[in-house]
Amino acid sequence: MYGAMEPIDPQTARSRAGTLTVLDTRGPEAFARGHLAGSGHIPHAELRARRTELPPRDAAMLVVAEDAAAAAAAAATIEALGYSAVSWLEAPLGVLEDGLADHAPAARLWRPAPFLEEVLPLISPPRSSEPAPGAPAAKPPRALDLACGAGRDAVFLAQHGFEVEGWDHAPEALEGARALARRHGVSLRTEIRDLEQPGLEPPARPFDLIVCFRFLHRPLFPWMERALAPGGWLVYETYRVGQERFGRPVRAHFLLARDELARAFPTLETIRYEERDPEAGPVSARLLARKPDRA
Repeated sequence: MYGAMEPIDPQTARSRAGTLTVLDTRGPEAFARGHLAGSGHIPHAELRARRTELPPRDAAMLVVAEDAAAAAAAAATIEALGYSAVSWLEAPLGVLEDGLADHAPAARLWRPAPFLEEVLPLISPPRSSEPAPGAPAAKPPRALDLACGAGRDAVFLAQHGFEVEGWDHAPEALEGARALARRHGVSLRTEIRDLEQPGLEPPARPFDLIVCFRFLHRPLFPWMERALAPGGWLVYETYRVGQERFGRPVRAHFLLARDELARAFPTLETIRYEERDPEAGPVSARLLARKPDRA
């Protein structure tokens, strides 16, 4: 009935505890009363709507619930979303030692863009020391996530101390991004912006960091340069020609030519640039660049 999914008994679950990503699919009240340490939490009824909060599709996942039948049903829903390494606990969660002992917030199972994780230690502005007596508190660095979609990259930056804005043309995506921020206890300002319309106004204040993933509109490049504060950073990654062999996008208008991204921001200093063409895709270009400080 459940295809390639695998039931796991409590003893096996204990032995594989360090190799499995645990997802608790009970309701919020049950989760708050106690859960397995390190588990993520998405109620079964919300799995499809919150699919962007699931771990990468190659993760080995253990689904737990109030009983085996509920866990198996939730695992089937996850498998239908494209996950293959899904197992479920073939017993009530309470039979596990310390299965209901933890009361910490749910673990983050989703990942931001891997390139952002890689370069963030290089670009995070240094945290200010304690201000002098009577001096105003230092403001957090400002970040902008262009075409932010579901908000994972924006929320990730907010978790690392940035004051973040997320811009996108889709109101429903921005609503989901704000909900994700609330669930993780951070603030996120969002704006509905059609980034492909001409005449985008400059920001009221420049940004210390601009990130853009999986979005390409070439007329926006000069605006991005101007919108950065002196010393600010740009992190950009999107698809190149060749990606059409693996799926969307397929139109050349949305695909970079070789070396195009390396030349796209002439006023910025390139810190890191790479073009990726793995056998299974995606075909992409990645750029980390910095705006020079004031002379």
